[in-house]
Amino acid sequence: MSLLQTSHKTRSATAILLLGLALHGVDSLAQRGMPEDIGGVPEEKVFKEEALNVPAYPDDAALIEFRPRGYWKNRFYMDRDSVSLGADWVVRYTLVIKSTSGVANVIYEGMRCKTSEYKVYAHGTRDGTWSNVREPKWQDVGSSAGNFHYSLWADYLCDSEAVRGRNATDLIVNLKGNAPYRSNTTKN
Repeated sequence: MSLLQTSHKTRSATAILLLGLALHGVDSLAQRGMPEDIGGVPEEKVFKEEALNVPAYPDDAALIEFRPRGYWKNRFYMDRDSVSLGADWVVRYTLVIKSTSGVANVIYEGMRCKTSEYKVYAHGTRDGTWSNVREPKWQDVGSSAGNFHYSLWADYLCDSEAVRGRNATDLIVNLKGNAPYRSNTTKN
């Protein structure tokens, strides 16, 4: 028998042995009542967004001012009563952006820290009601300091790909601190 034939037989035997061990490992997991896939980050699995529950229209007394990076003439607020962290790991909140002339834009949206995206669900109307967005789409937060969504992602709500808190209360504390983290958090 030649060296080439011996090497081929050894590789074949090794492959069969590894396949058998792999199959035994899966079988033993099932025997112990464990799922085959026991690892990974939940958001790396298939993302399923929670059903939308638009909150009550914001009350001025519940607004927390925050300061995005860069220079802004507008003032930015988040309604503390609307801040939530869903089981789908989406942070949802109502933003109120007031211009220097006093005009307010009211927006209900969500942010996925893992994917650096936000989605606008509804816009506030002059009569204090919501107008739902017909087909809301996830959009990139961008990576510019002059973008308030980027500032929300980097300084207040997210810590790179993770949520910057365990619940809504933690996120509200971040906003009330009112001083952006100004960490080295950047998007890849």
